Amino acid sequence: MNITFENVSFKYIDKPILDNVSFSISDKDKIGIVGLNGMGKSTLLKLILGLEKPNSGSIVISGGTRINYLSQSPKFDLNKNLLEIIMSESKIDNPIKEYEAESILKKMGFIDLSITTKGFSGGELKRLAIAKALVTPFDILILDEPTNHLDNDLIIWLEKYLIKLKKGLILVTHDRYFLERICNKMLELDFGKTYLYDANYTEFLELKSKRLEDEINYQKRLKRILKEERDWATRGVEARRTKSKSRLQRFEQLSKIKFNTHKEMEFKSIETYLGKKLISLENGSKAFGDKVLFKDFSFDLERNDIIGVVGANGCGKSTLFKILMGLETLDSGKLILGETLKIGYFSQNLELIDPEIRVIDYIKEENNIIETLDGTKSASDLLDEFLFTKDMQYTKIKMLSGGEKRRLQLIKVLIKNPNMLLFDEPTNDLDLYTLEILEDYLMNFNGPILVISHDRYFLDKICNKLFIYNNSKINISLDSYSEYLEKKDNEIIIKEQKNTKAYNTNKMSSKDRNELNKLELEIPELESKLKELELDINNHQTDFHKLMEIQNEIDNLKEEIDIKTNRYFELLEIKESFKNV
Repeated sequence: MNITFENVSFKYIDKPILDNVSFSISDKDKIGIVGLNGMGKSTLLKLILGLEKPNSGSIVISGGTRINYLSQSPKFDLNKNLLEIIMSESKIDNPIKEYEAESILKKMGFIDLSITTKGFSGGELKRLAIAKALVTPFDILILDEPTNHLDNDLIIWLEKYLIKLKKGLILVTHDRYFLERICNKMLELDFGKTYLYDANYTEFLELKSKRLEDEINYQKRLKRILKEERDWATRGVEARRTKSKSRLQRFEQLSKIKFNTHKEMEFKSIETYLGKKLISLENGSKAFGDKVLFKDFSFDLERNDIIGVVGANGCGKSTLFKILMGLETLDSGKLILGETLKIGYFSQNLELIDPEIRVIDYIKEENNIIETLDGTKSASDLLDEFLFTKDMQYTKIKMLSGGEKRRLQLIKVLIKNPNMLLFDEPTNDLDLYTLEILEDYLMNFNGPILVISHDRYFLDKICNKLFIYNNSKINISLDSYSEYLEKKDNEIIIKEQKNTKAYNTNKMSSKDRNELNKLELEIPELESKLKELELDINNHQTDFHKLMEIQNEIDNLKEEIDIKTNRYFELLEIKESFKNV
């Protein structure tokens, strides 16, 4: 199964996205799509899915290729419950087994499968979309920023799942560990061109560096030749009489060459005075109703702290930030804030930005003239430094990519020249180039930083301390995030070894294997019988005793299916554990 681009060009209004590109993707490839924000990663996916059509060239997809797509912002039918949403993708020639749908939904943290998505958070919608994408049969899976809004345990589970996946994968993500461990190829988008690397992420960085170095040297040679030709073509009248027509044509062709240069970008802000007293929290506790977020938590913030705040979704990480900013109050305990604190807050909610205002007006809301380390700048000049061209500055924010909106958010936070930073999921949607610049800025920032993130690479690189939410407590750790995860995994392994029977062989026992095979046949039969009973109940609406009899049979059958399904997945996990020995 292949997806082939043949001389494809595409532009959005007057902005070229793809310029006569050709490449092929097979169902054996696991490809990471990389490139600066705005270079067309999401557009490339839309072209594959047929949501956009190329201006020229062709996109050929092998007949019968099944493609599943996980979008950045999934939407679902509010009238269907969770199980119905998954099962609606079941087709006669591509059936979904109901017990598999139930299992993947529970793996994604959904217990009650009869609820609808009304009132769901972005994280809940993303988990439901992942369940739907994974359980629906496919040949090639397309994932657009799959780790956004996921907690760490689910990210690690998804990573392991994709590593074992024997189908094609097209992945757009800022998670560098994902790219490193999962992908065997990288497809880079750069100024309308595509470059396909037979490499993982680390190898890609080395190959890209070599490509750019060669490109710079090539451009230098071309510019030197162009200068020589220009000098020759502009000599005096006597010299022009002897000029050959072919050489003039060559000069004309050289003059039309456009040199694409990667404009450098740097996040920076003016240092503002920060006193000795920063933040002190003594025995702080916070709960919402019966749910305790944390209790008896104490810490004294130090000037050089870069603290990663980690824990499951909904555990209260963002609430801690709101307490520090005075937007929420403690239930008990004492919070002392230094008088010189000037907090810069980066929210994970893009909804806070008005999509209908222009890019330049968003920055002008803060000020038209901005004080920077390099002196005063206009809002327009500052935006230009951060890769927002004059044309982009006068477009509405809704026209920007997710990553461009994030970059715009960052600019507005930093031009306030804060001396303390609270960053809530800052890496979501940022391209890898911008991420590296942000990391460099944070590591050199002269003040304390608290950052909520699920990005393991990001946390490992910048943080010197962790706040770890765990069972209504916040533990403080000096481990790196990877060290913490490794210790956590080891604790789980030790616990499982204590609670499960030790196996003396490297193979699943014949008893368990036979039980697993038997359940694979029994569960579909039971589900088929359940559907027959649910249809039969409509034929006995006037016979109360028969209705009760059928309903009892249905209830018993559902309970039997639940028990056998749970046992099936217990055995499946045992089988998988032997594969990894």
